[in-house]
Amino acid sequence: MKLTKIAVAIAMFAGLAAAEEKTPSKFVRVIGTSEVRVVPDRAVIEVGVEKQDPRASLAKHAEDAAARKILAALRANGIDEKDVQTTYLSLQQQSSYVKKQRVYYFVASQTMSVTVRDISKLDTLLEALVRAGGNRIDSIEYEVSDLRKYRDQARDLAVKAAREKAEALAKALGQDIGRAQQVEEVPDLSYRYANPTSNVFYESAERAKAAGPSLAAGQKTISASVTVQFDLN
Repeated sequence: MKLTKIAVAIAMFAGLAAAEEKTPSKFVRVIGTSEVRVVPDRAVIEVGVEKQDPRASLAKHAEDAAARKILAALRANGIDEKDVQTTYLSLQQQSSYVKKQRVYYFVASQTMSVTVRDISKLDTLLEALVRAGGNRIDSIEYEVSDLRKYRDQARDLAVKAAREKAEALAKALGQDIGRAQQVEEVPDLSYRYANPTSNVFYESAERAKAAGPSLAAGQKTISASVTVQFDLN
């Protein structure tokens, strides 16, 4: 008899559990986004040198000599060795037509990536590099050194925006939101950007000072986006 009562009780509990599972969950899912604008405090430039000569050895020697002067100019302007890296090195034969005759020559080139941690000195540094023999500036990219702090800030604002949006939706329905059940950050790939330039030539230092800065850092936009699901009461 006792076994029969226990079996009936188990069956009742199972039925209640099944009923609860069939009851649709009430929730509101929203996406919160935010943007934080920050003035960059450092820059990464791609500067290089390119030399040509009918003989491969002379082209390479000329490029090497110019590269050494560029490295010396970087050190003289306070750039640490850890902030300089050779990213491209090439020696190739090329040709062109001179008076309808094909002329062959060799082109030796090298590109260095330089991190400038004080962008107020960027104009002066570029002028020094050109004077040292650099004849290629391939790109410049502005960065924010304390990026994690601003990403955390943007994420917090995105979560707050998600909650405000959920509350507004629920209020329009005459309801309230409860606890957050799910939260997911949407990856953001839009932070980095580059402003490519090629074969940029600068005025003399005297003219540059008179005219003012020739570069503008602007602002970086650091964004965050989250998807949050709240209970709907």
